Amino acid sequence: MAHPLALDAATTLRLPQALEEAETHYLRALKAALARDDAVQVVAAPPNADAGAVGALFHALKRPLVYATDGTASCERAAGAMRSSGCGVTILTSRRRACTNEDIQTSAQSDFEVLRRAAGRKSEDVPVKRRKLDACAYAQSRKDADASDVIVLDARLILDPRSSLALPDKAVVLFDDAVDVEGLARSLASVRVDDALLERADRECARLDRKASKSETECNRDYVKVSQSKTTPPSSICGVCGLASSVDADADTTRVPGDCRRAHHFLRRVRTFIKHLKQAAKTCSAKAFLLEIAESTSGETLAAFPRRLASLRNALKCQGAGPKAQALDEVCAFARLVTRVPALVVEGKRLECLDARRALDELRFSQPLIVAATCAAEVVAKLLRCEPPEPALATARSALPVVVARGADQLSLTTGQGALRNDPTQARNYGTLVADVADSVPDNVVCVFPTSEDMESALVTWDSTGAMRKILQKKLVTCAVGDESETSKALEVFCRCADRGRGCVFFCAASSAALSCAIGCARTVIFAGVPLEPMSEAVRARLDRALCDLQLRESDHLAARAALMTRGALSRAEAVVLADQRFARAAHRNHLPKHARDAALRDGGSADAAVSALRARFRGSTG
Repeated sequence: MAHPLALDAATTLRLPQALEEAETHYLRALKAALARDDAVQVVAAPPNADAGAVGALFHALKRPLVYATDGTASCERAAGAMRSSGCGVTILTSRRRACTNEDIQTSAQSDFEVLRRAAGRKSEDVPVKRRKLDACAYAQSRKDADASDVIVLDARLILDPRSSLALPDKAVVLFDDAVDVEGLARSLASVRVDDALLERADRECARLDRKASKSETECNRDYVKVSQSKTTPPSSICGVCGLASSVDADADTTRVPGDCRRAHHFLRRVRTFIKHLKQAAKTCSAKAFLLEIAESTSGETLAAFPRRLASLRNALKCQGAGPKAQALDEVCAFARLVTRVPALVVEGKRLECLDARRALDELRFSQPLIVAATCAAEVVAKLLRCEPPEPALATARSALPVVVARGADQLSLTTGQGALRNDPTQARNYGTLVADVADSVPDNVVCVFPTSEDMESALVTWDSTGAMRKILQKKLVTCAVGDESETSKALEVFCRCADRGRGCVFFCAASSAALSCAIGCARTVIFAGVPLEPMSEAVRARLDRALCDLQLRESDHLAARAALMTRGALSRAEAVVLADQRFARAAHRNHLPKHARDAALRDGGSADAAVSALRARFRGSTG
């Protein structure tokens, strides 16, 4: 049964389910944002807003929507909600992910088996099977996306300045509340290299130089096109699956200077830049870095490195795959971004972007960008240089927020100034809280620590005090470690435990890349302390820049960043435990969503009251 919703006199939506007042208010705010001409806008969103209603709004307004969310699981969930509202939806991924999908590989292998078995005898089925292999999966998804009402994709595909994603004309890009646009844009506009990566990039330059010497005709043709401010287009054959594919348009219009138009001259410039990165040993701003290298390479030449490399690879018919090719891509991205965004160059090995709005401007999208912010919406708008949004309301489907300010012994809980590492009482209280939560809630639990050092110290203390033994009596335990492959295995075990009935506790740091995926498989998230960023030269430079340019105080900036790190849990988990007395203070509380602020103001705040609230929430689900 369809539920009509009249947003105004001109727009009426027919939805599969009735909406709450907070979601209706959010849809009206989105429609008002479409009437403005700002390139980037921030809209305050309620936690866990209905993505299907958002898709129905844009479908009724006949505006193509690009819905950017965080992770594959969130993409599938949003696409399912929008399809139930009658929208045509396509999930778009990168070429490498689309063409190496296990389902696609299995299908292609079975098709080849049919062709092999049918060889030597005539059959009408063989041409049909052959047609299924005429185009790659990426080309098919791009074709479906052009005809869809909504394109759902991972936000990293849009915010990564290294990608060249072409979006439909007149489309609107909407980042949902699970995406930290300000932090993700800065992170993707930052580049980190090391000596091993620089060595691989240097070897790739030498390989391309040798290949260019053997293909002078192709290089001369490429030189003519580059001289005319054009580039050699990529092959119509997909470099991943080897099938006929669509050709991505060249979105980069950077002029290639004369000193790097010849292939050998360009590769010599790149190797000179790599040598400078190896020898750099001090921390400086991007402007100072460009002054140091100005004698050998100009900023205009550095900015043209990625475009010139892509044209040369297309001319030589080289695939940009493999560790060496990816290393050269990172070096060229470093060269371009150091000339385009305000950044701090740390010892020639790290380029830390300091301004998220400049990183968004570097993407060169003509489509309007709308950011749905659940936490710290006013601070996000200030950092992105937008108009402050109206406050959002809370929905009944929002996660249960529980603020714990006191431990089991009624002492204050905090991780400030390394208390979790240096104070055994704090570590014991946190261990008791996590053990009680694991005993009270069903299925999976994620425990987030401010830093990896806090996590390691706490786990050692809990093992000696017996808290870890109590946790293991109820659930399995996995944790994110420094090794990426080991973390992936631990995350796989954690996700499987959600379907096995017993549940698992996943320990990780707030900066872990596995946190987003883990929250998607958990019902309860525990923040063992305020997830503040460790103070470094880059963080200090970013705080100083925000204070000078935007008059944003350091305390407000850090508190807003801490609130933004909790946004995924407040949007997707069923219950969130904020275990630190600082969450109850106004400086941190004011940046949380409305229902979380109300929870922080309620009487209580003890660990026993929090466990009782969780048991009441999940009563009937445990067992």
